[in-house]
Amino acid sequence: MKTSLTTKALMLLLLMTCTIQAFSQSRLRANGQRIVNANNQEVILKGVGLGAWLLQEGYMMNPGTGGTQWSFKEMLYDQGQTEAQVEAFYQSWRDNFITQSDINWIADQGFNCVRIPMHYELFLTASQRAVRNQVIRNSSNYQNYVNSLTTWYNSNQLFNDVNTEGFRTLQNCLTWAAARGMYVVVDLHAAPGAQGSDSNISDALVQNDLWNRSIYQDITVRLWERIVSRYKDNNTVAFWDIINEPNNVPGGGPAIHNLLNRIINAIRALGDTHLIMVEGNGWGNNYDYLEPFTFTNNSNLVYNAHRYWIAEGNDYIRDGNPNQINRLIDLIEFRARHNVPVWVGETGEESNAWLRQNVDKLNQNGIGWCHWTYKRTSAEPNAALRRINPPYLTDGVSAMSAVLNNINFANTVVNSGPLAAVDPRRTPMQCTSTYIAVPAQIQAENYCAMLGVETETTTDTGGGLNVGQLHSGDWMVYRINVPSAGNYTIQYRVATSSSGGIIKAEPYGGGTPYGTINVPVTGGWQTWQTISHAVSLPAGQLQFALAITGTFNLNWINITGGQSQSQAPVGQTIWLRGINNLYVSSENGTAPMNCTRPSVQGWEHFTVVDAGGGKIALRSMDKYVSSENGASPITCSRLTIGDWEKFDWVVNADGKISLRGNNGRYISSENGTTAMTCNRLSISGWEAFNWGTGTPTAAARLSTASVSDTKEEFISNDFEYYPNPVVTSFTYKLPATSTQHTLQVTNLHGENIIHQTFDNEGETNTIDVSGWKSGFYVVTIYNGQFQKTFKLQKK
Repeated sequence: MKTSLTTKALMLLLLMTCTIQAFSQSRLRANGQRIVNANNQEVILKGVGLGAWLLQEGYMMNPGTGGTQWSFKEMLYDQGQTEAQVEAFYQSWRDNFITQSDINWIADQGFNCVRIPMHYELFLTASQRAVRNQVIRNSSNYQNYVNSLTTWYNSNQLFNDVNTEGFRTLQNCLTWAAARGMYVVVDLHAAPGAQGSDSNISDALVQNDLWNRSIYQDITVRLWERIVSRYKDNNTVAFWDIINEPNNVPGGGPAIHNLLNRIINAIRALGDTHLIMVEGNGWGNNYDYLEPFTFTNNSNLVYNAHRYWIAEGNDYIRDGNPNQINRLIDLIEFRARHNVPVWVGETGEESNAWLRQNVDKLNQNGIGWCHWTYKRTSAEPNAALRRINPPYLTDGVSAMSAVLNNINFANTVVNSGPLAAVDPRRTPMQCTSTYIAVPAQIQAENYCAMLGVETETTTDTGGGLNVGQLHSGDWMVYRINVPSAGNYTIQYRVATSSSGGIIKAEPYGGGTPYGTINVPVTGGWQTWQTISHAVSLPAGQLQFALAITGTFNLNWINITGGQSQSQAPVGQTIWLRGINNLYVSSENGTAPMNCTRPSVQGWEHFTVVDAGGGKIALRSMDKYVSSENGASPITCSRLTIGDWEKFDWVVNADGKISLRGNNGRYISSENGTTAMTCNRLSISGWEAFNWGTGTPTAAARLSTASVSDTKEEFISNDFEYYPNPVVTSFTYKLPATSTQHTLQVTNLHGENIIHQTFDNEGETNTIDVSGWKSGFYVVTIYNGQFQKTFKLQKK
């Protein structure tokens, strides 16, 4: 990224990895001008760059400022931070800036890949990186660092430790992306020695030293050998982006060519067959002396352009140099002239209108692209997809804690304008067929729009055609007329001998999904099985889309039901009891909600509120329950009702109810062992709740022991605790079958939780009470088969 300021719909996948089936991705390769998968189907990669995660560029940290990452470290050192403190800060930054929640959100917007910009220093060991840090403290140490690198290189001590931060973060990214069926472009963003005069993008200690010192070129080759050796069999890797944005390179194209040719040959010598992306001089846009025919190994190459600040009309005016390809016409002609795929590795940092026309042009010409960037800091909306609120790291040591807090996914804000402008699901295709009245069985081939599917004769009952050749990124659209908003069941007739897949039902063009379901392996391409899931559909004429992940066939879709949301007890105050026979608590909005209470008090009461559109909200203690969009445990802390506070009230066949969030996922009690979530794709025991009004009857409650009178100790055959009264600690012993349990301590009225522990330890346990105030407490110890409640006096 600089320091100054439709053809394929994409995979629409699940939110949380705990319930996601990971699908084997297909190795991508070049086929003429196209990027294709193992079945020779074209794959248009539309992605997001994960800028600032592993390399902080100055303008991302504070608009209007520049600066290398090392200059931020220097500032912290100058303000009294030790190297250990600065390293701990950056460790926390890496741990929290990108997580599975971020990747899930990117996937949910329809993107099918991410580009991970890496800093070579993270592949150094901590002690080796410390030598580099000494240059930050005193530039006169630079030659010592170069000498140390040379020694480490000659003695084969570089990049051998797979536990370094570089390998750890890359592995995390690959794992998270694979769980969502996404590809990863592995980008060496900051190369050893700095690949240009633009210091920010390479965190340069000395500009252009990659080209000035041969040792840095040797080190770069070795780094790629180590990365490729580890991941050459990983199909989540889309391609290797071997050096980001060379710029103002001494020697120009020939100098770049010599190093790239070495790296490409080294990668191919390892037996690797991944695509390799070539980036030219001039921030990845100029390919003088870098054409495909100049390379020894020129198969499976992809050519790159970085598109910024190009006037719309200039895209159709040729640059005088046909090897300068950031303008659209030059990019298209270069692709045709050399019969190679092209990909826009970065584009963004402009107005919403520019972003929209740019993406539309690329889509219309079958060119994949990657939006720069995912999130960055500013007080006002910016061109990233998500915004990090200030303070800025440039504010210094006093801001460090808040900076780490604000980078967390849950604390960032969506920039809705740029997101809508680059929406990868936007397509000019329109449906013109008549609307099919629901309930109805719809033949899969009767779509009104589709991408990537074919039909074939089926041997399933009834004969006719089925839709085949379904692969990740394909989709179909059907027009349906839903008589009334409510709960519906959708059945799908599927067959596959492959690894199965996922069907995601959603509005055409994207939006909140109606529901998602896993497709199992049925044993053959014409071995049919019917699967189903419950969804909530709005009333009226819908363009109903099915987004595909995986590989399978589909014969028909059957939509039945129509149970009204009016069955929800709007206006009533209710309680909810999980399968563990314990009650849901709002925790008074001070902590994530749990399903752990043995009885119903104030925090266990919820008022059902009409949230509009057939949805309800739950209010407790004047605050509303939030799904947290499935990205973190649910809370009851919102003062108003937004999308995350709206739920479908789903009545199950056994009379129990389930609550489906705006993210299409169900609330889970987590069986009372952890905080409750809203990330489940389907309803099972933990997602179903009994409910009622008032105080539950004795028959409805888990039987509890009566509160014992205070005494020195209680001992029986199955349970004991002592001493009582207690001064510093008390011990309790559980039955042999009850090692997994919850201990909860409240005041005498059961209104305030003083202490709570989820424990998997053995039979005998000790609790430190030395910090408790003197007085009486109620202690409850329980799991699904055992419960004891007693009064404890603290002296």
